[in-house]
Amino acid sequence: MLKTLSGNTHYVITGCAIVKGDKCVSFSVKSEVEFYPLSEEEINAYLDTDEPYDKAGSYGIQAKGALLVKE
Repeated sequence: MLKTLSGNTHYVITGCAIVKGDKCVSFSVKSEVEFYPLSEEEINAYLDTDEPYDKAGSYGIQAKGALLVKE
């Protein structure tokens, strides 16, 4: 997955629903994310952190994965 994302742009859609009783408000935001080109060594170093293994897209931008993201 990280090899596929390397040097490319992709979209991340974040969704939220707030429910109280019978009322529901929901929304989503689409974000464009551009990755730096990553070397094999950089990918392996990130994999060694164990951070990507519980992420749907194999990275988390909130922590160490932010270092992979150009924009």
